[in-house]
Amino acid sequence: MRTTVVAMLAVLVLTAFTGHVQGAEPLRTEPYPVELQVGEVFPICKTGEVICPVSVPLCDNVKVVDFVDTPDGLAFKGISPGETLCSVMSVNKFRRVFRVTVR
Repeated sequence: MRTTVVAMLAVLVLTAFTGHVQGAEPLRTEPYPVELQVGEVFPICKTGEVICPVSVPLCDNVKVVDFVDTPDGLAFKGISPGETLCSVMSVNKFRRVFRVTVR
C-alpha cells in the first residue's frame, strides 16, 4: 500500500514539474507558417514561438529566404518567390521550425 502511494505521488510530482518546465503548453511539432512578400522582413522573436535571443539559423533554400539582424532580433527576409523550411535554435537549445512562403 505504501509503495503504491509513494509511486502515485512521484508520478504526480513528475507530471507537475514537467508541465511547469514546458510552460504548460503542448510541444509544437508542426512548422510555424510565415508568409512574406519579396523584400519583407519578419522578426522571429515577435512570434512568441522561441525564447530569444535565437542562434544557428538554417534554411533549406537560401534563394527564397535570408536572415537579417533587426532591432527586434533575428528576422526572415523574403528574397524570391517560393517556399522553404527554416529553423532557429532558442536559448533553451530547442530548435523551432518555420515554413516560410514568399510571394
